Amino acid sequence: MKIVLTGATGHLGGLVLRQLLYRVPASTLAVSIRNPESAPEWERQGIEARYGDYDVPDSLDAAFQGATNLLFVSSPHPDDAVRLRQHAAVVEAAKRSGVRRLVYTSIVRPERGRLPLHALHLQTERLIRESNIPYTILRNAYYMDIVKFLGVREAAASGELWSPPGDWTFNAAAREDLAAAAAEVLTEESHAGQTYELTASRVWNPDDLARAIAESAGRRVVHRTNPDMAHPIYRMLALADMRYTSKDLERLVGRPLRTMQDEVRAMFDPNVRP
Repeated sequence: MKIVLTGATGHLGGLVLRQLLYRVPASTLAVSIRNPESAPEWERQGIEARYGDYDVPDSLDAAFQGATNLLFVSSPHPDDAVRLRQHAAVVEAAKRSGVRRLVYTSIVRPERGRLPLHALHLQTERLIRESNIPYTILRNAYYMDIVKFLGVREAAASGELWSPPGDWTFNAAAREDLAAAAAEVLTEESHAGQTYELTASRVWNPDDLARAIAESAGRRVVHRTNPDMAHPIYRMLALADMRYTSKDLERLVGRPLRTMQDEVRAMFDPNVRP
């Protein structure tokens, strides 16, 4: 077995790599990165660092060579046209290199979303299926880090958590859980041909968040709305399917998932796992 990872210098990719080291020998792992010399700690652990750049398609053939399974982490480029071109280059290189299975990090329920991001992931999924490379699609929920941008500390200080008016629902997943699911999929061939919706098991709303803040801060916190409030996360929620839940993530991880309440507690208690 040879598992090659793209995106290993990012937060999610780094967590996947750490999870894989619990499961398989370091000698079975390789990372495809733009600057292999920048990460000598990987080679000290026995992980092979290969040059691979989404913007240099010719570099990807050698980076993916011999891969039993390839983790294809979606590009972070801000321009979706560039991202799609990069994604197409990855899929084409994977096919030329004889990758046996491609594992792609997509987004949850892209066919039900109305953001350009949803269209990008749908197009990439289509490219993967049309390539005839065996695949597993990981449709990741929005990251639980979203909690940190909703005014939690301000609410703890003032006793008021603010949002625009609306029936807001959040369904986020911890990167640690998404990484554990990816490691499971990369090391078990039984997941070939599957598309997983990796969501939390339960949704939550601003009222739930206010209660979690109150519990962690030890003071009363109420949720209030402000029609003049503009917030990019709430604008995003209106264009995505955030009510859908699936047990796929919990099944793949094999343990209870990290919750919104866990995330809030970690913001206030340094002894709680971040």
